[in-house]
Amino acid sequence: MNTSVKKLEMGVILCRHCNAEVDTVDTNRIATFYGVCDQPECRQLHSHMQVSVSDVTDEE
Repeated sequence: MNTSVKKLEMGVILCRHCNAEVDTVDTNRIATFYGVCDQPECRQLHSHMQVSVSDVTDEE
């Protein structure tokens, strides 16, 4: 008899650009997190989205 039990991970990490599943995580409830996958197109989009604080503050 096989007594192994597969652990159910209820959290998922999705790519914010293509919605591909990046990984799953062990959480106490269903949760969705967003990151960036390893696809070159998604990495490039992410690098263009990087904004520094000085870019969004108005200095008069």
